[in-house]
Amino acid sequence: MYAQPQPPRDRLPQQTGTGRIKGRVVDAQTGSAVPRARVRIMGVPGLPSPVSTDETGGFEFANLPSGRFFLSADRVGYATASYPERAPTLRGSNRPLMVAEHETVTGLVIPLHRGAAITGRVVDAHGDPVEFGQVQVLRIPALGRGTPMPRGGAATNDLGEFRVPKLEPGSYVLLATQRQLDDASDAAPMPTYFPSAMSLAEAQPIRVERAQTVTGIEIVLVDAMASVVSGTVLDSKGQPAQGGSIQVRRVSNEVRDFGMFGGGVRPDGTFRLKLGGVMGPPRKGDELFGVSRVTATGGPIPDLTIQLGPAAVVTGRLIFDGQSPLPDDPQSVRIGLGSTVPFGMCQPGVTEVSPDWTFRIDGAMGSCSLMPTGVGRWMVKSAGRDEINLVEQPMRFGPGQVWRDIEVVFTDRRTELTLDVTDEHGLPTREYVAVVFARDKKRWTENSRYVRLYVPPPPPVATASANGAPSIATTPQRPDSIAGLPPGEYYVAVVDDLPSEGARDAALLGSLVNGATRVMLTDTAPLRIAVRRGAPPQVY
Repeated sequence: MYAQPQPPRDRLPQQTGTGRIKGRVVDAQTGSAVPRARVRIMGVPGLPSPVSTDETGGFEFANLPSGRFFLSADRVGYATASYPERAPTLRGSNRPLMVAEHETVTGLVIPLHRGAAITGRVVDAHGDPVEFGQVQVLRIPALGRGTPMPRGGAATNDLGEFRVPKLEPGSYVLLATQRQLDDASDAAPMPTYFPSAMSLAEAQPIRVERAQTVTGIEIVLVDAMASVVSGTVLDSKGQPAQGGSIQVRRVSNEVRDFGMFGGGVRPDGTFRLKLGGVMGPPRKGDELFGVSRVTATGGPIPDLTIQLGPAAVVTGRLIFDGQSPLPDDPQSVRIGLGSTVPFGMCQPGVTEVSPDWTFRIDGAMGSCSLMPTGVGRWMVKSAGRDEINLVEQPMRFGPGQVWRDIEVVFTDRRTELTLDVTDEHGLPTREYVAVVFARDKKRWTENSRYVRLYVPPPPPVATASANGAPSIATTPQRPDSIAGLPPGEYYVAVVDDLPSEGARDAALLGSLVNGATRVMLTDTAPLRIAVRRGAPPQVY
């Protein structure tokens, strides 16, 4: 979705207080100071801007409100570091630095490690270097399950060489593609995983340790019979389009390719493309669009006709079903399109919500679901028209389509699930991760609103006592509640911890079913259950 900067009136003022943080940034290997490193502080809106370290590596944040904070530091030649250092688990990554009123936290040391890197070269099937090729680096989730996620990439030089820097420790797979070549050959280099594999399952992972540079990687592109697509582009009046361009992107359930490739449309509206490598970003500013999905099997695909037209438009209204006050600003309600799968092909367009609670989305294209976001006590109940539910199922938006009378219904009646968790000895504990997920396996998708992960927050931050010294907060700890899931049947699984990457993976959720508690959530009455913490699943 498009990120829009906040208007000046919406920017929060800088938060001030009496807390202070002092520390140093050092080289992890030598212990020497790292000057001119940039240090950021995160935790609450309105915090100070990043600061640079001095010649001793020192930095300071002053006038901080009491709260929980994370720091990050980066410098050219180093990998980004965080403080406290985040472990690759949900609980381990949720342990912030606590600062109370009138407290000065000193002596912090943030070690910077030299960034790890992968270097190598890409060659074609004849052993010749591939110039201007693209190498995409995909990080495998720490414990081996889940979707590999992009972590950078690089282009090859005239020797076919590449270098991908600033990598975190972990396992990676490399995907290389060659730019589109206009030649007469029936074969074309295909997107290829290291060392010379056509699928992710056959790719050889590369293990990278902290500050290590892995060298000598050679990717040999695989040649295969190219599918030649030819046809005609028609304008919005049904006549051959005069000029323009066609862009192609490979649709993959494994990874997302770099950008797109394509070619020009001839003056008579005809085109010819060879489905092979991938290069370059899509053109921006085109006024007419056309989409056609084809399957490349190595044979020709002739006489394909692509009808151009303006991108799809979606219009409708927001309905608030409940007693709570309406949001003050219609623009605070986010209505947008997106994909429920990690690498879905959806162009979300631009959304505008009017003061009368009508909305309009311009520029939609591809297979998209509606993804409204609640505000305040208002939660999304449904979105669609007639029997079409645009939240539950993706719809295909084609050129020139206009979807009218879409109703997005918000409700202030929320499901609420409260957990009373005990450990293996039967004692109350807040050291756990809860996973609440629908009993319907079809809803175990990456961005599903029917899957919720919950990690209990840290204890309250100390407040100032009458004499100005910090004291332990006396406010009772709120119960652990999970609110806002759609009504329905769910599993509730509570375990010691889970990996940060792949925690929503369908295989992991399936492994939690046997030890889970079944519940029915409704928006008419809250539910409170007692559950015992279990060991992490062994699916990984």
